[in-house]
Amino acid sequence: MDKNVFRTVLKPRLIGDLNHFHRVFMIGSCFSEHIGLKLKERKFNIALNPFGILYHPLAISTSLSRLINNKPFVLSNLQFEADRHVSFYHHGKFNHRDPQIMLANVNDAFKKGREQLVNADYLFITWGTAYGYTHPSHFNRVVANCHKIPGQNFTKTLSQPEEIIKTYTHLFRDLKSLNPGLKIVLSISPVIHLKNGLVNNNLSKSTLLLAAHSLQSENAQCSYFPAYELIHDDLRDYRFYASDMVHPSEQAIDYVWDFFKNTYWNKSTFDVNKKVEAVLKAVNHRPLHPENTDYQQFIDSIKTKISLLKKDFPHFEFDFEL
Repeated sequence: MDKNVFRTVLKPRLIGDLNHFHRVFMIGSCFSEHIGLKLKERKFNIALNPFGILYHPLAISTSLSRLINNKPFVLSNLQFEADRHVSFYHHGKFNHRDPQIMLANVNDAFKKGREQLVNADYLFITWGTAYGYTHPSHFNRVVANCHKIPGQNFTKTLSQPEEIIKTYTHLFRDLKSLNPGLKIVLSISPVIHLKNGLVNNNLSKSTLLLAAHSLQSENAQCSYFPAYELIHDDLRDYRFYASDMVHPSEQAIDYVWDFFKNTYWNKSTFDVNKKVEAVLKAVNHRPLHPENTDYQQFIDSIKTKISLLKKDFPHFEFDFEL
């Protein structure tokens, strides 16, 4: 180690071949959202959290199992709380006063998620916490979200590594039957769950780390991405957190994003991405004099770049940019 580097620096190594033709499925905590949105912006074919942000391994497993078994939702899966309908399978972003609208929204996301999972090349799963909340109306399973319902209606438990390992061993078997070529990547969110206290947060993360280590050791199609370690062991400083001291800062997210690219992208993926980012940068340009001929020529040049990209990658969507 360089004596002038005063921290532990993790070095990425290329272990994947992720490219713009691959189909990607990402599910889990808000950290998966950060990486997933960056991939989506760069025109990767990705399904991102069709149930909304999920935190607990068992809630995530329930969602994936429902997709595997192709079991869409019905009105009885919704319940009325306060002034809106909620689903214990979903994040609160799906909540709606009209149950028919909500049901249509969750099943539309379900249909797209199912199609992507069946054909996916990569499945990225990010766990957030081992603390879960069960509710009697949800068959005493861990809920995806409590939807601000009073806490006395739930039972809080800390899942043990053995329970998570057993659940995911069955899940991985089912995923292999559904999609034999699927590559699975586990990661742990670096977000601190301060509500449980720092000691319990560390206990929770340790539980997830033990389970992830065992699963990737026992399953050939499964690997581990060190999102948690990059923040807590590499950067290791509160200046890499947002003002709430809980979520990673934009600088930290970009650091992990660079590590992600260098872990899963080969040279050709970087080359294509460079062309995509050139278009994105050009589209974000704001001219001083948009009526000038020079600017109109600039617009034409962007359209040409988009046309050339779509010729090689017909599935790229540039409707927004155009």
